[in-house]
Formats: sequence, C-alpha cells, structure tokens
Amino acid sequence: MARTGWFPCIIVAGIFLTAGSAWAEGEGPSGSNAGEDENNKLGIGIFSRFPIRVSASVQGGYDDNVDTSSAGTQGSAFISASLVLTAEVGTPRTNLSLSTNTGFNYFFSQVNNQYEPNLNLKLLLNHKASPRLIFSVDAYMAYQTEPNFQYALGTNRRAGNYFITQDRLGVDYAWAPRFVTRTSYILAAIQYDDIATGIFEDRIDNTIGNELRFLIWPTTNMVAEYRFEFVNYQHMSERNSTTHFILGGVDHQFTPRLTANFRTGAEFRDYKGVGAQDSPYFESTVSYKLGKDTSASWVTNYGIQGGDIATSPTRTTFHTGVLGQHNLTARVSASLGLFYYNDNYDQVTAGTTVFPSFTENTFDATVSLHYAVNRYLGIQGGYNHSEVSSGQAIRDYSRNRIWGGLSVTF
Repeated sequence: MARTGWFPCIIVAGIFLTAGSAWAEGEGPSGSNAGEDENNKLGIGIFSRFPIRVSASVQGGYDDNVDTSSAGTQGSAFISASLVLTAEVGTPRTNLSLSTNTGFNYFFSQVNNQYEPNLNLKLLLNHKASPRLIFSVDAYMAYQTEPNFQYALGTNRRAGNYFITQDRLGVDYAWAPRFVTRTSYILAAIQYDDIATGIFEDRIDNTIGNELRFLIWPTTNMVAEYRFEFVNYQHMSERNSTTHFILGGVDHQFTPRLTANFRTGAEFRDYKGVGAQDSPYFESTVSYKLGKDTSASWVTNYGIQGGDIATSPTRTTFHTGVLGQHNLTARVSASLGLFYYNDNYDQVTAGTTVFPSFTENTFDATVSLHYAVNRYLGIQGGYNHSEVSSGQAIRDYSRNRIWGGLSVTF
C-alpha cells in the first residue's frame, strides 16, 4: 500500500538543511568577532542563544470507553509516558521553533492495540530574505491512535494507528507600502495502518492559494483570495475532487494583544464520483496573548469536507474550537481545549441501495492543571470528555478519561 510519509519528510529535511546552513554560517572562531558585522548585514549573524528544553512525564489514569463504542463499552486503566523536546533559535531575520513528542499509552484491560503510539513534530520557521520578501513554514506531523479534533483530519473515533501531516509553505512579498501578496502551498495527508479504515480515508490534499492584501488602516488589511485544492484518495479514486475558493475578508488588530482574521465567500467543488457541489464558505481565527501568562485562540470553519465514513463521500461541516492556557499563579498553570463539529452527510445511492442523509454532532473537551513543585519537578492532572451524537445510532458514543502524574523538566 502506498505511503504518504515521504512528503513531510522531504519538507522537514529541507527545513533542517536550511536551518543547519544558517547555524553553520553564523559560527566563527571562539572569541572572534571577525566578519560579524558583515554577517549581520546579510541576515546570517550569530544566533544569540540556543535554548533547548527537555521534559519527561509519567502518568496513570482511567478510560471508560477505550474503543469509542456505542454499546458494550470497555473501560481500562492506562499508563502513559512521554519525552518532549522544544528548541528555539533565531537572528533578527530568521526564527526557528521546534517541538517534538515521543510517547505511548498502555491499556491494561485492552485486548487489541494495548500499546498506543503518540509521536508528533511541530515546526515553525520564518525568514526575512529582504525588507520586502518573507518566507515561512508551519509544519505538523503525528503518528497516533486517538482521534485528532484540532486538525480535523481523520475520523472522530479510534480506528487504529494512523499518520497525519498538515504543512504550510508561505511567501509574502511587499510590492508597495500598502500592497502585499501572500502565496501559499498547503499539504495535508492522512494514512491509516488498518486498511478497513484506510480504504475510504487515506488521501493527500494539496491547496495552492494567493492573497492580495491592501492596508487601509495601520491595523487593518482588506484581503481578496483565491485557492485551488485537489484531493487524491489512495484507494477510492471516485472520491477525488478539485475545488475553487473565491474569498474576501479582513485581518484586524484590535489591540496589541487581540487580533482576528476573517474570510468568507464560496467554494465550487467537483467530485469525480458524485459531480459538482457548491457551498458558502467561512473561516476565522481570533488570537489573544497577554505576555507569558495567558494565550488563547478560537478557530471556526464552515464548508464542504470529504466524507470520513464508507457510505458518504461528502459532507458539509461547521466546526469551531478554542485552545487556551493561563498561569493561575507563579506555580499553577491551566490549559483548556474545546472542540465542536456539526457534520451533515448527504444521501448516497449505490446501485439499488439508498443511504439516507444524516447529521452528526461531535464534542470534545479537555482541561488540565500543572503544579510546579520546583523548577524541575511538576505534578499534573487532567480530564477529557468526548461525545458523538449521530443520526446513525451505531455511531453514537460517549467517553471519559482522567489522568494524573509527574513531570521532570531540564
């Protein structure tokens, strides 16, 4: 079976080669400033610092519906362990942020798939090539078992181990003080180890977009945007599609702490198997940040999505999600994640069989607390609730998880 993993690997390899080259060029003889001024003029410079943070954690907990089943639910105690590495390097013109997690969950009462991998990588890179030209990379990839409600890739229940990636390459160019173009390429891919799910889920999404940005006030950009998306399924080519997006919107900075981006318009999608479908389209992102103590983001999207079940190749989806973090005291911090999906699946006719349309609502909430005993040792705990209410009763499920443990940070 074909694999998608080499796509993000190529991207990440290129990123590391670029970052490594910048790092090497920034190095010089110990105690020497020779060439430093010239390097700074070129935007290479010497990285002022290279902070690496490593943390390890061990947790135990209980899951009351490990298989996300609608009937005959099975609960299990579990233990999880993880090793997290974060690093940031930068010059006045180049910034690189990297976060990796290597971990697993082990379910004591689970017969199948007792070991659950949890591997992911998050990378951000920005490079100002000139006062007018900026390159950016935002890459995420993971290999895991749990459904991913944040990135809206994959099913909303456990279906075995799978790989996902969502990567964005961007180029901003300022043609004039008030006019900027922003060109982007987005790669999203998913692949399941289990062919029973992968046969209707494995796919690669490619999106090419271009924005025309007009600065009408110092804090406000008016935006006109076109995107072209083509989706290729690995096993069911009749689900392949091409989509044109015609969008307009605004990016506004309400305060130095609060910013918002809005896009609205229409999408025109053409499926190989079911033909053309059109829909209004909307997306927004609202971000708030108060120093190092508080951060929050709220993302909303409405439009056509590929169906993630065997009988429905298409659906119209509204989803919204909030991620937040707040330092309650100098020692206690809290984080929150809330996600809601409303999916409307279309009626499908296969031969003489009619699969009626239905609606499905998904809700997921996670809250966690961390207490810093000292600068190295922490105590943490959390709770998660996931629930699906579907027009197909067999797809309903409710799930609760609670956990607690220790973390060590260096």
